[in-house]
Amino acid sequence: MVELTLERIVNLAGDWTDDSRASQQFREIIEDEQTTTEEIESYLQEAIDGSDSYHNRALQDLVNNIGRRLGFEIEYGIYQGVSGTIGYDGHWVSTATSEETHLVVETKKSTAFSIGPEQAGDYMEELVENEGLDREQVYGLYVVGNGDVETVSQTILGSKYRDRMRVITAQRLLDLLEIQADSGLRHDQVVDVLLPINAVDVGQLVGLIQDVIEFREQGNSGDDTSTSNQPDNDGGESNWDGPKTGANAVQGTLSREELKGEDDATVAVFPSQKSGVQFLKENNAWGFVSINQNPEYVAIYVSDDVQAVQYVARVKEIVPANSATLARTVESYAGEQAEFDQNQKVVIFEPRSLYELMDPIPFESRVPYSLRYTELGRLREAETTDDIL
Repeated sequence: MVELTLERIVNLAGDWTDDSRASQQFREIIEDEQTTTEEIESYLQEAIDGSDSYHNRALQDLVNNIGRRLGFEIEYGIYQGVSGTIGYDGHWVSTATSEETHLVVETKKSTAFSIGPEQAGDYMEELVENEGLDREQVYGLYVVGNGDVETVSQTILGSKYRDRMRVITAQRLLDLLEIQADSGLRHDQVVDVLLPINAVDVGQLVGLIQDVIEFREQGNSGDDTSTSNQPDNDGGESNWDGPKTGANAVQGTLSREELKGEDDATVAVFPSQKSGVQFLKENNAWGFVSINQNPEYVAIYVSDDVQAVQYVARVKEIVPANSATLARTVESYAGEQAEFDQNQKVVIFEPRSLYELMDPIPFESRVPYSLRYTELGRLREAETTDDIL
């Protein structure tokens, strides 16, 4: 991916306004699975440090993107008020609760100017009226770029919104995303962290802490360096015996020349973030995807700091997503696996066929941004990703 600063985007694409080319291009960049958390953090800092109007608008988009990565269904807000349109900066929806939970999100560059709860509060009321929602389903969240949020917190506590609104810095929101990726924090736990907690009844917070402790004790820290998630590097079989939290379906390592099959056998190449590897290992499968062919093999390109085709498996069957047996709930997974579409499918691998490649195929200039197909012969002989894409 070409590294583009916010200033560079504006210079290339023009004014940063609602539905502008600059806005669309930036959203495409940050929504791309190849864009890492570190790159999001870099953009975030540039937006906070900048003083132009497009820095404020980029901050707004970045906050919404973090919400998406945390597992919310997000709607980007508008930059400038339009008659007949609710003026919130973002609208996040979670289906992890018994009834949908809605967050009205407002971003503020700093606390240099007074921030009151009324603006987000008005948007919350409009959303309730327009969508026919129960007020108990709708909350407000202020996300602040710079400054001490204590004054904002005290103002909210002194208002009628004290039990329906929260404030957090953009950096702390990003920290929560990193905690989710590192510890395997479930989306419903993320929602519990962000939603207002009754200052009298702390049972919700205690329950959250208990959930996290139990989750970690079960070996689901999500840390790729943990012993339970490491492949058996001597090529021996793992103890995987079906979808199970904390399991590892990787059988060990394998060179590409050891892959059995005809040269023209079809290989489906899927992109994945590092967080997706946990789904791969726990389920001996890959999902959720749109796929119309029946490939013999699946190869997984891992982005982030790996940037190589790292895993390979033989396909057993392809099943509808809503009928697949998985180790955990969809919301438990980070990254793209936290999203679910009933029209998508899960690719199930043959038992004991998932291996980490001893000779992974490194990135050169071409990346599988979505599902791509190649042949097994090309996969065996490839020197870089350019040879198979």
